[in-house]
Amino acid sequence: MSAMNQGMQPADLAFTSGSVMTMDAGRPRAAAAAIRNGRIVAVGTDAEIRAWIGPKTPRIDLAGRTLLPGFQDAHVHPATSGLELMYCTLHEIDPNADAYLAAIDAYARANPDRAWVIGNGWYLAAFPGGTPSRHDLDRVVPDRPAFLENRDGHGAWVNSRALELAGITRDTPDPAHGRIERDAAGEPSGTLHEGAVDLVDGLIPKASLDERVAGLRLAQEYLHGFGITAWQEAWVTPQEEESYHALVERGGLTARVVACLWWDRERGADQIEELIERRRVGTMGRLRSTTVKIMQDGVAENYTAAMLHPYLGPDGNP
Repeated sequence: MSAMNQGMQPADLAFTSGSVMTMDAGRPRAAAAAIRNGRIVAVGTDAEIRAWIGPKTPRIDLAGRTLLPGFQDAHVHPATSGLELMYCTLHEIDPNADAYLAAIDAYARANPDRAWVIGNGWYLAAFPGGTPSRHDLDRVVPDRPAFLENRDGHGAWVNSRALELAGITRDTPDPAHGRIERDAAGEPSGTLHEGAVDLVDGLIPKASLDERVAGLRLAQEYLHGFGITAWQEAWVTPQEEESYHALVERGGLTARVVACLWWDRERGADQIEELIERRRVGTMGRLRSTTVKIMQDGVAENYTAAMLHPYLGPDGNP
């Protein structure tokens, strides 16, 4: 007897004639599945699922292809990386200095009206000591400031113009939670680590809410293309929260997201009540603001993480 004959509602969507991965050890594969109200209501053979198909139920013929649950990413930054995809992105480029410089040069030439050349995605391993030089960047962007974050987001490569605008000289002290990389003569070399990035990043014109929402949509589309349907946004400031809230309100958030609210490392327990309120107002639709990220130092790769003993240089000395 069909589901409809039993008085049950037909499925909203049916998949047939494929290999459905059930994640059930007792029955790891099926041929078809039925969906209703956003939930899987049945898996089985084509004949079994046919009972859930009504006259208006859309049916997708998998034609032997595999259907599996969506992936969930535990640590990702779509709110910022979507915007980065709209700038000079180096992620898919062969990781070497010449290839990076060629791509930056091409982007700068293609965007002569942009006041800043902004980009991201370079590997530390592509440069000696993981520290690219401002002089190389000056050759391809001599006329305006350039700012390119590395692919892990813990440092930036800047040109001389950007350093000049930020007032960074040999006499500028390293800021709290950061370091200005310097050459043998003590001059800023063009690489900024952690908190030092903010000295330049704070000068860059900020994207509008509409631009940020467009970037978030782009990142979501990119992640969905890999089968990622849920993620933990691993660093959410009030600005990123605003982007997510706007996307939810506009009906555009199709993923399930846990937002990690950013713990202000310059403050203490006084911010807990604020975080509780941000959780309350920030849990909406498929978005849950139920986690707090506490990051009190940097990362080991660029020697900004706090350690009990000094880092050792190439010669084995502190």
